[in-house]
Amino acid sequence: MADVLFYPPFPSRPALFDQLFRSIWHFLPALPKFKRLIFPYSGEDYGLLDMGQILSMAKIYLSRDFDPAIAAYAPRFEGKVVLTEERALDPGRYTKDAYPNLKGVIVWHVGNDQTVIAARQIAAQTGAELVWADPAAVQQETLSVIRFSYKLFSQEELGALVNQCFGAFMTRLKDWKGRPVSAFGNGPSLGKVVAAKFDPGPTLRAVCNSTIGDEAALEHLKPEFLFCGDPVQHCGASLYAGRFREDLARAMKDPSRVVFTQLGYVPYFREVVGAAAAARVIGIGNDRRPTFNTDLTAEFLTAATANVFTMLVLPVVFTVSKQVDIYGCDGMPFAAATKPWSHANEGDYMGKMAVTHRVHGGFWRRNYEEEFWSYCRDMEEILTAAETRSIAVANRTASFVPALAKRFKSDR
Repeated sequence: MADVLFYPPFPSRPALFDQLFRSIWHFLPALPKFKRLIFPYSGEDYGLLDMGQILSMAKIYLSRDFDPAIAAYAPRFEGKVVLTEERALDPGRYTKDAYPNLKGVIVWHVGNDQTVIAARQIAAQTGAELVWADPAAVQQETLSVIRFSYKLFSQEELGALVNQCFGAFMTRLKDWKGRPVSAFGNGPSLGKVVAAKFDPGPTLRAVCNSTIGDEAALEHLKPEFLFCGDPVQHCGASLYAGRFREDLARAMKDPSRVVFTQLGYVPYFREVVGAAAAARVIGIGNDRRPTFNTDLTAEFLTAATANVFTMLVLPVVFTVSKQVDIYGCDGMPFAAATKPWSHANEGDYMGKMAVTHRVHGGFWRRNYEEEFWSYCRDMEEILTAAETRSIAVANRTASFVPALAKRFKSDR
């Protein structure tokens, strides 16, 4: 079984606890697949640390910025987490003979050249994979560690997960196929749709992201499809992500609902929603393909994009229906595209989001202008691809996104 090393040595309890509790979440689905998570420690209080006690009493040690559910998962890791003493950088101790099953080196701090050099040396000596996971500096720190955790699984196990999700999708598609769909983004206009009690007609309803926690929107729209796919806001270790998952579990108590997400997040969400809803968590893989796939029955993969609507929502609804109405994808003026997008229930949303900026500082070092330009381009390409398959697309709320603005229809 595999060993995983966190490097460099941790200088203090706060640094150790931060990475320890992140790893409990990140490696939760892979728990049977590794022997040890190894945490070297350089602090003077090494002799006072008892990992068994830390894991069994995790609620005491867990930061309030983290998902409190992590404390409940921590005892499962007893006997799997090893604390070692390393007062100074000593990469020479990590040899292939000493650590024959070392599969990964999780580099949790990249702010010091010597520690980066030492981590590279360890990887070269052991053949382990380097995983750059400094939450303060690496934008996709969470995604990088989750992706690595899946490398502990066999190809047969990964293939079984894909087949299970595809089978669940195809089984349900029989009931959905051919019905018109209303797909809702979570821009400010969504709030107006809900407040006005607007009726989108006898359609399947799809909502995404923070709308999953909006009780008023769920009560009015009664969506059958839920979508989420953000590594930090939905599958991260923060308090915000934990609260989102609680909302998801609550929404999934409705047996008519299915949640679509990225394939790798399926075991995490199944853990949260419980056995009764687990089979209704459907993951779809994605890759860096040059064109959009609007028929998931032909290939159960989507084009990887930075937006849940173009990566997940539209590929699914275009597979289901030949008539799709879009609401709540407001976008923004291009002059304002240097800041995060606005959302329905903006004050509440941004207040809750503040914790993710503390837990995932590197994630928010983003080029919002480039993201918005890419989203606009992707939207035009995927809508055009759908229309070549004779799918009728209508945008029903005002939008700054050119592809949606030119498809605006208000006759409903």
